[in-house]
Amino acid sequence: MRTATKQKSQAATSAAGALMSQEQFWLANLDEAQQCWNQLSREQLLQSQGMPHRLCRLLQEHYDLSRQQADYQISRFKESCQLSPVSSAQTIGHDIS
Repeated sequence: MRTATKQKSQAATSAAGALMSQEQFWLANLDEAQQCWNQLSREQLLQSQGMPHRLCRLLQEHYDLSRQQADYQISRFKESCQLSPVSSAQTIGHDIS
């Protein structure tokens, strides 16, 4: 039983670490997100916490996009931030806005 409990604890710790990592990524790239999606307020972006389903809903509402289009933009944004955090807005700004 101890092994199962230990595995569950490790999984929970890993999930918490992933969530923290996502939150840190989002906060580090918030300015770029605001440049890309300038119809969204900083407050809206903060409230989304970078969670894809929340961000997708915002993009659908404010940019009249399909779910697939919004998902694609989110994916492109994340890729560009991971490849080049300093210039991510420049890389995709014309594709997304």
